[in-house]
This record gives sequence, structure tokens and C-alpha cells, in this order.
Amino acid sequence: MDLACTEKITAPTYAPKDPNIFNDFRVMKHLLSDEVLYTPHTNYFQHVQTDIQPFMRKVVATWMLEVCEEQMCEDQILPLAVNLMDRFLCVCVIKRQQLQLLGATCLLIASKVRSTNILPIDLLCAYTDYSVTSEMLVSWELLVLSKLKWNIAAITGFDYIDQIIERCSWGGESSLLRRHAHTLVSICYTEPSLVQTPPSAIAAACICSAVRGLKLSSSNAATRDVCSMVSIESETLEVLVTIVDNAVDKVVPKTPEKPPKAVEGFESPQYPQPETPTEVENIYF
Repeated sequence: MDLACTEKITAPTYAPKDPNIFNDFRVMKHLLSDEVLYTPHTNYFQHVQTDIQPFMRKVVATWMLEVCEEQMCEDQILPLAVNLMDRFLCVCVIKRQQLQLLGATCLLIASKVRSTNILPIDLLCAYTDYSVTSEMLVSWELLVLSKLKWNIAAITGFDYIDQIIERCSWGGESSLLRRHAHTLVSICYTEPSLVQTPPSAIAAACICSAVRGLKLSSSNAATRDVCSMVSIESETLEVLVTIVDNAVDKVVPKTPEKPPKAVEGFESPQYPQPETPTEVENIYF
């Protein structure tokens, strides 16, 4: 008996969207009520960490984004990994030299939770230019899990994108809307100023920014519907949309600027250096 599998899979196949999920109001209700459990509860730059500055977090988060881009990880990996990193930094003091190790560890954990393909430990070590060893990653994985009390299935901005788009009549106006919104969510999770922003607000701002960037005719309706759906004031939403747009401007290729002055004792990621993510170059703003 020949049991060989001869089918050829040329692209990943995803399960179709379940309309029952998007038609059930309880899904959004539970997301909104539970997201507070996974939102960093303090400004750890001021009240917890003594050796970590916002720009250092920006550098490491951008490095994490590039690792995900290089390895073509699912969109949900980066937001979860950065969420784990932020929550860990709220409860455990570390040195600046350990920040990239923490980022790599959170990528490892996030890939185990939400990816079909786990990021190999050896690969993550290579991306740190071997400044991190496999033994360090394994030990820090247990440290992060214990500090977070194994509560790692966090709600992120990614989880709201489909929920909002699929529930609105304008959601199908452009096939690019979902892709752009996911890309903007990833960019937002590299921004230190948004650390304590609820994931629902991040998703709302990213969707509205994507709608306006694509110049869809339903821009006003989208703003109204999103505000109602995630219970956010229009003024607050506009502020967040401005932050999102400014974040995109920072990563879109421009004329080379003078590199910032290095801070003594902080080793920025060496492999690879931050560049513009591939997906960002495809956003038509």
C-alpha cells in the first residue's frame, strides 16, 4: 500500500473566517473587559527600570519587528512578544545589556503560543550576533514565564482588527485595508509612547489611519463606527491616529540622517541593523 503524500502546498492555507464569531456581540465585550489584564499597568521607565530608557526599548522592539519580517512570522507574533516584554519590565528590573536577551526570549515564547512554526533558539541567537547563548534563552524563558505567572495568552491590537473590520459595512471596501491595519499595529508596538495604550485603542487608530491612507469614501463612517465599537472618544482617537501617522513617517525611507550618539553601556542589536520593514514600503500614504 502506497501511503506517500503527493500533494504540493505552495502557500500557507488558513481556516476560513467563522461568521458566528463576528456576529456574536459577546466576543467584543469579553475582549474589551479582559484587555485591562494585559495592558502594562505602570510607566516602567519612570517607576521600575533604572537603566532602561525609551529609545532603548524602541531599538530592541524594531529589531524584533525585523526578525519577524525576515522570518515571515504571522502578524500576531510581534504584538504578543512586545506585550510580554513590556509586562515583564513592569515587574522585574534588568540591565540595559539584557534588553535584547529579553526581546529574543519574548519572541521565542510568542512563537510557541501563536505560531505554527516556532522560532528556533539557534536562529534567535544568530540574530543577536551570538551575544546571547541558547542556555541564556532557555533560562530567561522560564524567568519571563514565572514573572508573568504563565499568563501569556494576552489580548493585543491584532486581535481587534478582524473583529472591527468584519463587523462594519465598509470593511470590504478595500482588500488592502486589513493588510495595512496589521502593518500599522506592528509599527505601533515599537513605539514607547504607546506602551500603556489599550490594544483596542491601538487597533482603532490603526484602522482609521489605514482607511484615510487608502482614501476610502467611508472615512467618516469608519471613525464613527470604530469609536462606538471600542468605546473611545473621537478626540482621543484623533490623537492616536496622529501618533500612528508620525510613526509611519519615521520608518518610511527618507534621506539619511546623522545617527544618534551612542549611550555608554548600551549595546544596540547587531544583526541586522534596523531598516524599513518590507510591509511598510507597500503602504500607499
